[in-house]
Amino acid sequence: MVDTWLGYLLRRIENMGLMENTAIIFTSDHGFYFGEHGGLFGKMVYEKGPDKQYPSLDDWDKQIDGGIWAYSPLYEEIINIPLLMYIPGISGADYRQLTSAIDVMPTVLELLGCDRPDFVEGQSLLPKTGNSSTCGREFTVSSIPFANPGDPVRSVDNFLRMLKAPTVTTVTSDKYSLLYSPEPGRSKLFDLAQDPRQQKNILSNKPDVGKELHQYLVKFMRDTKLADYLIQPRLELNI
Repeated sequence: MVDTWLGYLLRRIENMGLMENTAIIFTSDHGFYFGEHGGLFGKMVYEKGPDKQYPSLDDWDKQIDGGIWAYSPLYEEIINIPLLMYIPGISGADYRQLTSAIDVMPTVLELLGCDRPDFVEGQSLLPKTGNSSTCGREFTVSSIPFANPGDPVRSVDNFLRMLKAPTVTTVTSDKYSLLYSPEPGRSKLFDLAQDPRQQKNILSNKPDVGKELHQYLVKFMRDTKLADYLIQPRLELNI
């Protein structure tokens, strides 16, 4: 469906003679599980009842607006999203360094000849489009809005639901991925070069790597002035 309608859009732009002065950027907000990692589906995980089944819709109505969010890890299927850019006058290239969704807006501003506001944290990707060897980000942070267990959140579809488990935040470097949870024993570390499908948790074997990525997260939370009650539970990596 996406291929079809994107094709219609591109053909219309081409037929209107606008391909030489139109930049096209294709991306997404997140991915989707289709049964990976023990049978995950969708974007987040509902808490199961005592009978190991998901609550009925009637039960959901009694839980604020519908359901309770359980432990919801952010694997590559969710956070490694597509980013395709067509820019007139720039040859095609495959850029394999780390970028972030927050880099898209400053890229558009530079294309339009506009200055990037000082408060914008992203960086334009235009300097990287002509040189695939240009260094990317040292790390990226992927998360739903930070919250603690018991907090009501509107993370997915604007329905108010309570968190049973703290949000999982993924920190990605050029080689490793840390799925961080404040709960002891919940964090996981994967070597993306050797294990791209994230099947083998190596955190107990490489705790120093996990701690290094966790410090990136601590720096990120402080740099972005996250509320202290959200930072404090996340200052330790409890292996």
